[in-house]
Amino acid sequence: MQLTKQLVKTWNVDVNSLKHLNYYEERGFDVSEYKIPLLEKLKIEKSARAGEIPMDDPSLSNPINLDKLAPFLAAPRDPGCELVYTMTKSLLFGKKKRIEELATAQIVYGVVVQANNSLWNPGEYWYLPAVIVYATDDVHKYDIPWLRNVASEISTLKKSDQVPEDMQYLIKKLRNDQSIFNLRIGASVAGDADAWCAVHKFPSQKELPRKCLPSAGIVPFLLQPWTEKSVVIGELVPAKFYS
Repeated sequence: MQLTKQLVKTWNVDVNSLKHLNYYEERGFDVSEYKIPLLEKLKIEKSARAGEIPMDDPSLSNPINLDKLAPFLAAPRDPGCELVYTMTKSLLFGKKKRIEELATAQIVYGVVVQANNSLWNPGEYWYLPAVIVYATDDVHKYDIPWLRNVASEISTLKKSDQVPEDMQYLIKKLRNDQSIFNLRIGASVAGDADAWCAVHKFPSQKELPRKCLPSAGIVPFLLQPWTEKSVVIGELVPAKFYS
């Protein structure tokens, strides 16, 4: 039996979810109309996150262009620049202080280790989590291949029985889906880099380019000043500045 568009609508089938499609396939439905293009899309997106496809390739469902951020990377930046203006124009209180904070805040690239599945598709959900790797030292904060490698190693350690001592606490937190953390990555994985792994809950998917995570799995942040109890990376750079 064909899983028709009418049945998809009636049963509220998520055709962007392999789990949903496999469920109906196991029950005898022909889901090829939805599954074949989804598998192809997922293959392309996986290649993009591995750096095998340029992040601005038009074949991607959500391409980005981080080169657009170049005028704003150096800090301190002009308090009157477009980036700071865009992020503070609607503030009614504490505006002066926030302008000063954003003018001096460091921009870093965050690479996704794992994320709520809904974040990969356009939507309007609130506070969906993703685990992000980023670095704050000049050598590594924009080194995307290095950040991707660290994210991959952390993902591998999550499934491993052999976890280095300096990564055990981080991996323990990572294995708990309810954990909120912002922890330094051990030298066994990050070497001498000032690298961090954190959970970020996106207040709204509307903040993201095209309302979902970029295909390349990279999102830029303006860092919030770190404190011992801080679990917040910072504020997401508005999508228009890199998409």
